[in-house]
Amino acid sequence: MANPGGNYPGRQIFVGGLKCGHPAFAYFGSGRSSRSQQRYAAPFDERESAVRIKHVDPDEKFDSFRHYQAVKINPETGLAVISNSQAPVDMLAEGYSSKSGDERRHFLYRCLKLIGPENDSRENPTPRIAAALFPTTDRKQFPFMYVIGIVKSNRCIQDDRITGGEGRLQYVQTYDGHVDYGPFNAPLLFSSEMHVGATTARQLADEIYDMSDYVDPKYGELRVWCVAGVRNGNGPGGWEIAGRNRHQVE
Repeated sequence: MANPGGNYPGRQIFVGGLKCGHPAFAYFGSGRSSRSQQRYAAPFDERESAVRIKHVDPDEKFDSFRHYQAVKINPETGLAVISNSQAPVDMLAEGYSSKSGDERRHFLYRCLKLIGPENDSRENPTPRIAAALFPTTDRKQFPFMYVIGIVKSNRCIQDDRITGGEGRLQYVQTYDGHVDYGPFNAPLLFSSEMHVGATTARQLADEIYDMSDYVDPKYGELRVWCVAGVRNGNGPGGWEIAGRNRHQVE
């Protein structure tokens, strides 16, 4: 099965529930340039309670658009936040820890609307994508909810759902899937879902990474990393976390 977001989705966030009933997320990254491809998702850092995207060369100059915390876990509450840049991760991790009820449903939208897209291009800035998964008392059967969103220029959209156990993941991505894109043309709809067979974090990271095996004649292999989390009671905040990288660094 090919990546449902196309040959070059850029960065993708997947959220939902596995067949076994556990809430799950994944963060996939692809790149065209050498600097984008020379990155990896570092192992979970207990000091930061986060997974950071790093350059394979530790002496490489820091670039805030390419090197950042992509996943952050609250080890006490089980809150998990994911984004393609640092600002939403910081804001969501702090905000969701203090909010409840309907405030949580709308907080991601407000954050993305406030922050806006990345400032890497004046004419065609890269969209910011983000998601949060957190405990809820709305329904006893599925005690977790997720919110997922994207902001592109002045347009912002969010969706929220109770996680189920159907093996379905909803996803959002930064690019439209075409390798030779013009303007950043990220999809702003959330109608697409992907069915997965994974039941563990390792299986989920492998499944998404393996299905994204497109090799471009000009840019070569585009996939770079995939980090996944499954809340099964193991690990920080109950999250089992695993990663798959093109480059084995740590």
